[in-house]
Amino acid sequence: MGNAGQNIPNRLGVLVRQYRSDAGWTQQELADRAGMSVASLRDLEQGRVARPRPNTLQRLAEALSLTPDQSRNLTNQPHRPTPAKYDTHISVLGPLRLTISGAPVELASPIQRTLLGMLAVSVNTPVNRDVLIEAVWGTNPPPGAVELLQTHISRIRARLKAAQDAPELVGTPAGYQLSMAIEQHDMLQFRQLILTARAKHETGETNESYRLFEQAMRLWRGEPLNDLASLAIHPMVTALATQWRASAVEFANVAAELGRYEEVIPLLQQVTTSDPLHEAAHAALIIALTGSGQQAAGMQVFDGIRRRLASELGTDPGPELKMTYQRVLRQEVTRPEAGPVSAHRQLPPDIADFSGRSAEMNMLLQSLPTSDDAGTSVVICALEGMGGVGKTRLAVHLAHQLMSKGRYTDHQLYVDLLGHADLPPADPGAVLTSFLRLLGVPGSQIPEDLAERAALYRDRLYDKKALVLLDNAASESQVMPLLPAGPANVVLVTSRRTLALDGAHSLPIEVFTPAEGKELLTQVVGAKRVEAEPESADRVIELCGRLPLGVALAARRLRSRTAWRFADLAERLEEAEDRLDELAAGGRRLQAVFELSYQALEPAEQRLFCRLGLHLSDDFNATSTAALSGLSSSATRRLLDRLVDERLVIAVSGDRYRFHDLLATYAQQLAATSLTEQERREAKGALLDYYLHSTARAADLLQPHRWRADLAGTPPAYPVRLSTRNAAERWLNAERANLIAAVGFAADGGWPTHAWQLAHAMWVSLYLDGHVPDSKRTHELALAAAISAGDEIGEAVTRTYLGIALVDHGDENAFDQLNRALVLHRAAHNQVLEINTLCAMGNLSRRLGQFSDSLHYMEQALPLVAGGDAYREGVLRTNMASSLNMLGRFDEAIAMCERGLSLSKQAGDLHGESYGLAELGDSYRGSGQYDKAIDYFEQSLAVDGVHGPQEAYTRRRLGTTYRELGRFDAALKELNKAWQITRRANTLVTESEALVELGSAYRAAGDTERAHDVLDRALTLAHATHQYFQQARGHEELARLFATTGESELSLQHKQQAHTILMKLEMVEQSS
Repeated sequence: MGNAGQNIPNRLGVLVRQYRSDAGWTQQELADRAGMSVASLRDLEQGRVARPRPNTLQRLAEALSLTPDQSRNLTNQPHRPTPAKYDTHISVLGPLRLTISGAPVELASPIQRTLLGMLAVSVNTPVNRDVLIEAVWGTNPPPGAVELLQTHISRIRARLKAAQDAPELVGTPAGYQLSMAIEQHDMLQFRQLILTARAKHETGETNESYRLFEQAMRLWRGEPLNDLASLAIHPMVTALATQWRASAVEFANVAAELGRYEEVIPLLQQVTTSDPLHEAAHAALIIALTGSGQQAAGMQVFDGIRRRLASELGTDPGPELKMTYQRVLRQEVTRPEAGPVSAHRQLPPDIADFSGRSAEMNMLLQSLPTSDDAGTSVVICALEGMGGVGKTRLAVHLAHQLMSKGRYTDHQLYVDLLGHADLPPADPGAVLTSFLRLLGVPGSQIPEDLAERAALYRDRLYDKKALVLLDNAASESQVMPLLPAGPANVVLVTSRRTLALDGAHSLPIEVFTPAEGKELLTQVVGAKRVEAEPESADRVIELCGRLPLGVALAARRLRSRTAWRFADLAERLEEAEDRLDELAAGGRRLQAVFELSYQALEPAEQRLFCRLGLHLSDDFNATSTAALSGLSSSATRRLLDRLVDERLVIAVSGDRYRFHDLLATYAQQLAATSLTEQERREAKGALLDYYLHSTARAADLLQPHRWRADLAGTPPAYPVRLSTRNAAERWLNAERANLIAAVGFAADGGWPTHAWQLAHAMWVSLYLDGHVPDSKRTHELALAAAISAGDEIGEAVTRTYLGIALVDHGDENAFDQLNRALVLHRAAHNQVLEINTLCAMGNLSRRLGQFSDSLHYMEQALPLVAGGDAYREGVLRTNMASSLNMLGRFDEAIAMCERGLSLSKQAGDLHGESYGLAELGDSYRGSGQYDKAIDYFEQSLAVDGVHGPQEAYTRRRLGTTYRELGRFDAALKELNKAWQITRRANTLVTESEALVELGSAYRAAGDTERAHDVLDRALTLAHATHQYFQQARGHEELARLFATTGESELSLQHKQQAHTILMKLEMVEQSS
């Protein structure tokens, strides 16, 4: 009794202080209203008044506008219970809820719900009319808003009066007031319970305080009035939510005093989720997690709030958080000794919008035994993949799926091993201590030795149906002690690294498929918005690199911005200087995930990753990376393999690697911020040197007799090893995209000589493989760079080979480029390039149907090569034979071709040999010697390395021969092959030539419909590429086709068009 009497002043002081704080008054303001001195009020609040007068307490109650129940509590009067249970209840701690006699009551309109919500959250306090109008209609109310308000209030009042104990909803001079008893209103009950709990705590009744806090927290069903969007940010509502968070922290502190840490963890997780920057709540959660044996998880919480404060507010943690962190490090958080073991369910919550991954789920489920007691050993599933790919989401979802099926019900243990945090990885010894405490082992009985601790852990779990989820593992040495051994145990391990765990089922987790990405968008944003913009939605998914975290963050941005379209977000992602900055939502940033992976690297690995940001594409090999890094190829390869293990680089095949799109962006950012301008230029210059010298070496193997310039730059210290033609072809094909990018980069970045020399070195590969558009583009870039630098040699060389590309592209500007190149070569006395240019001009003339002009250009070149250059003379004579064939001078063509073929063989020019054999075959075809023609065509195809345009040319001539012999099946087979080759190479000139012959074969074979379609396509391409002779050929074939089908008028029209073109070409005598 004595103790109770002594505690009354403390209780009163707490209540007065709390009521004053809720009213928002200072001590001076309350003292003035209650007619008392500030000193007297201060003494009362601090418990120095032994027996306060009843009238003083009554004046305070009136000044504070307390409810009758609050007044009785303050004056210590006994509460008179209501004779009957209240029928009417209003709840605002969550969605608005009105019940009468236990039955929910729905109001007629959203306006009435908003008004009742506003009045209820301000219960027992007048609410100004203007405040109510703004809550409903905002700052632009309709005309007659006051009258409308009165109407809605009247309707609410009518609904409330249906109850016997109806709350009073009355008008006041300025507005309205809803009056209710504490028992009728969850907010009033909450505040009363909190006040009483605080008072109990101050008087030392900690267990009773805990009970009252717990009772108060159970009243909450969610954020206050979370179904009334217009009130979400109203000060009364946000203040109530703030009070809940503060009270939760108080509750957690009381729980900590009692050692009841685990009971408050879910509540604190809700609070920190609702306010990710609430430092006091995070501090309480860290203490609760540590106190329950989850120190690693507590440290992760600290790391998360520290990073969010830095990124969003630019501040460090405050004193309370820092002190909490130090307490944990010093092991100052007391832990209760464990009692009897019960099932521990530590799994993080399942993800509501989990989507996709059906194939991975099936593979994981297939790796598990069909029942908990099957098998003889523990089952280990290791999920590996880059940051943000969704490993943890998948592992947690799988664990919950197993739980829902009644599997592994004895224990579910979870720990974040911090393998990719900027804090040290979790110590396996500390994790074992935490697990053992959960499993009922008193702290005094936990062994000091790690091996003994692990053995005890295995023993405790051996016969249990237990699931252990080891998230974000750093290494095998960290994981091994944490592996149980029981046949009824299953372990799920996630890591960004490749872990070598004996007996583990390893599953690489890759990025989403497009369908999975769209499924996640639909889950988060809604099917209606996705279906309204399917193409833009697909674009957003691709711009996120199909990385699950990136797609999820983009989806959440769209969900919170209802005015945005998918097209708007796609445009922002495409145009953003920093795409990673756009992939953020709330406190989550994709870049932070990548930063953690980068920080976990060793310095040498970081340096290489940063240098990879300077590479010219997302695809690279070890030798090009060695050029960037300045390391040897073997050292670079070892570091690249480490980056593969860390899931920062993807091993494609053999010696090739690639970046994920978004990781490439991150590496580029690092290179831009971590390296000096001089370091970046030196590294890029070394890379260009590597590409130029390596490409020149490969080109020499493909065409040993090509013209060479003195190469710019420095030969690489670790060059690519190429010794055969096949190896050169493979390397050039693999590096094509990088080489094209290198030309553009060199041209734009101040390396003009590298640009034109690299374009020239690439030409032979692009030409032989038929990549005409690429050749055209690279030489256009190189030409601009050479002209800008005043490099006449570079300009002359580039104009020649740009002209050749334009010839094959059917571009009329080809003659202009070749003529200007010829002038420059003659002025520089460069006979080799003069020969090449004249030969190209002859080929262009032949393509245009100007066969005599073609022969004339090449006859000018012949004296320049005679007797001294077998390679060029062989090529030149074969080209001359082709023009002679077109002029119908077959005997001369055969003689010319035989001489050219002999010279090509002498020079070891396989391409020239194949071309000579094909042209010789065409000479015999023209003269009617079909057996010889077929034999030479077959010899041409048999030459080693024949492919691309040369193969297409030979097959086209062979198919034409078969057509003329009436062997239509064989003709169609060869001509279709020729057409497919030219179509893949995207060379419109040669494609139109192949299509004319193919259409002719279909016509001759009697397939008139297909012949018409093919010839129409051929004629369209011939017009687009200015091939006048092919235009005439197309019209001739259409004339024959329409004659066959009896459409004589159309036949005559096409015959006349062909005749007109041939007249212009002075070739009427050659037409048939």
